[in-house]
Amino acid sequence: MKKQLLCICSFILLASFIGFGQTGPGGVGTTDGSSSLRVWLKSDDIDADGDITDNPTNGTPVSTWSDYSGNANNYTQTGGNRPTYNTTGTFDAVNFNSALAAPQFMNGSIAGSYTNASAYFVLNPVNTGNSHSLFDNTTASMRVEQWLNTSRVGFTRYGVADYSTTIASPFGTNAILSYHKAAGSANLNVRVNGATQTLNIGSTTAGIPYDRIGRNSTGADEASGDFLEILLYNNRLNSAQTIIVDNYLSAKYGSIAIPTNVYNEDDVAAGNYDHDVAGIGRIDASNLHNDAQGTGIVRMLNPSGLGNNEFLMWGHDNGDLLMSNTTDIPSRIDSRLDRVWRVSEVSTTGAAVDVGSVDIRFDITALTGVVAAPFLRLLVDTDNDGSFSDETPISWPTLVSGNIYSFTGVTALTNNVRFTLATGKQTVITNRKITYRVKGN
Repeated sequence: MKKQLLCICSFILLASFIGFGQTGPGGVGTTDGSSSLRVWLKSDDIDADGDITDNPTNGTPVSTWSDYSGNANNYTQTGGNRPTYNTTGTFDAVNFNSALAAPQFMNGSIAGSYTNASAYFVLNPVNTGNSHSLFDNTTASMRVEQWLNTSRVGFTRYGVADYSTTIASPFGTNAILSYHKAAGSANLNVRVNGATQTLNIGSTTAGIPYDRIGRNSTGADEASGDFLEILLYNNRLNSAQTIIVDNYLSAKYGSIAIPTNVYNEDDVAAGNYDHDVAGIGRIDASNLHNDAQGTGIVRMLNPSGLGNNEFLMWGHDNGDLLMSNTTDIPSRIDSRLDRVWRVSEVSTTGAAVDVGSVDIRFDITALTGVVAAPFLRLLVDTDNDGSFSDETPISWPTLVSGNIYSFTGVTALTNNVRFTLATGKQTVITNRKITYRVKGN
């Protein structure tokens, strides 16, 4: 049995962001510092080195939470004000305990606020009787609890006013909180799981702060509970991008409720395709995202029929990136990846749609063994019976650049189907004067 290992690597161009490599959350933004993604903190890779096996042990004080965005905007702390690493929950987390005498908070390597921005927090906050903040600086604070015992999410402009939503603080549960503000607007859109509300914060120049997580203030404005992931863009995401990032976070953290769910392959009944979720989509001509890769090895782009309110999202089952499956394969295939992806191709109401043909790219930079790249095949479970053995392989990928290969104009993807990568058989013909290989189907 021959095994080949694939790595995660790509270079992607998207008109709504500057630069290449849309490897940001859900495929929105880049991780090379060239896009509007300015901060990306992930508790499952706290040192942002790409290795999720070297995180701290339970209870370890966290001195540095490293930035994954490519901007080195790390958050740090020393001494007794450090949060601790928590591995006792469903997901590893950075835990801020606001019940302790010393406030726990982390300072960013950058300071200020963005008047045109989107910020996301995935956390499980704890109600310790204090008011609780998220990002904070000397002028403003985003609040998971607006003020003491109000149990309402909000926003504060210090010395000006408190702005409270009617959305309940999600104490004791994994939640996605996000704040969105456009340049020139006094409106701040606040989203908590499936709820959304717009606040008028009285100023177009007031912005989303990012100096620190929590505040050095005993009894008030402290960070509280387990923080799982934090994102900050210095550009208000368009509505299609907001939906894509929502779905990426929801799938990753246990199907958290969100306002618009366009990816259901993360459900138990669908097989838990929770990993490296990314997507393309369109609300209208001004709100679209049509080229994405995210944290995985698959990039999709150039949809030929992406209409208003339509999305194509994909994620995988976390199978090994090894060409070791030799049983569930059609004839003329040598082996396929253990990893399998599944797609949701739906409207914003959840109805199946057809976004047309798409280009599907794989980066095979780390592919090893005797199988040559021209033998790569795309397998799509077109009848959605859970088996690839009865499918016709899609052949002849084209070389894009480096080791990136593209299956161009693929029409086989439909809502809920699975796909994976395989290698065709090689037939060796030999006589005393010549040896050559014939490409399989």
